[in-house]
Amino acid sequence: MISNWSNLVARRDLVRELTLAQLRSESQETRLGWLFWLVDPLIMMLIYWGVVVGIFGRGEQYTPYPVFILCAMLPWKHFTSAINASAKILRGRDALIKSIPFPTIVLPLTIVFAGFSNFLFGTVVLLATAVAFDRPLGMPLLQLPLLMLLQLVVVCGFSLGVACFGALVRDLSGFIGHLTRIGFYVSPVLYGVDMVQDRFLSGPLGKLPFAEWIPTLYMLNPFAILFTGYREALFYGRMLEPQYWALLTVEAAILLFGGWRLYQYFDRRVIKFL
Repeated sequence: MISNWSNLVARRDLVRELTLAQLRSESQETRLGWLFWLVDPLIMMLIYWGVVVGIFGRGEQYTPYPVFILCAMLPWKHFTSAINASAKILRGRDALIKSIPFPTIVLPLTIVFAGFSNFLFGTVVLLATAVAFDRPLGMPLLQLPLLMLLQLVVVCGFSLGVACFGALVRDLSGFIGHLTRIGFYVSPVLYGVDMVQDRFLSGPLGKLPFAEWIPTLYMLNPFAILFTGYREALFYGRMLEPQYWALLTVEAAILLFGGWRLYQYFDRRVIKFL
């Protein structure tokens, strides 16, 4: 069955059931069950807080660092878990794909939606941490629903493309971990975009050719804008600048359209490789 929009809408119940099945499967893998989705971001936050602040003595300009790091870690984990699983999802479900006619695009989408549910649990931890550290929460929180929607669109776009190539290239999943690790350090997860601007505009890297363009080019990374948006809303208590909203919206639309078209192009070809 072709993975087009009408078939996807007609099988929306299948998407919901597979997403719930994925969540139930994940909760049954741990003794804590659903509670693990609350404990997991806390553990991640404590590890990076201990390493960056406790061991390396960095991050004093981002105090309280637990709120700062969670604003980036939660959406980044959603992204990495989605594309890691998407790279293997079609090969892992080859028997199901060959036995039952259904739009296979529901499989990577299920992964994205299940990961987004985990992200929402993590957001509860993030909000509680922001309150505990007395961050200036208020009107900027209204940005969160739109940031989450754009995050979902961005992750969907990446995951659809990765799912196709994961079926065509057997070893792709082995490289995804290395690529996301590079992306983790290139993106402003452990630091803020202000550090990039300082280094290239007035710091030791300011003498490099075209150094003044690098902070602008850096913000083309959709995750740089996403992390900045969450930090503006929950850490600084400010509104994200309008040009970044516009850029992120355009990038999210391009990524989703590109991922969708790529999946449709390889849809029937992928089955031959399974």
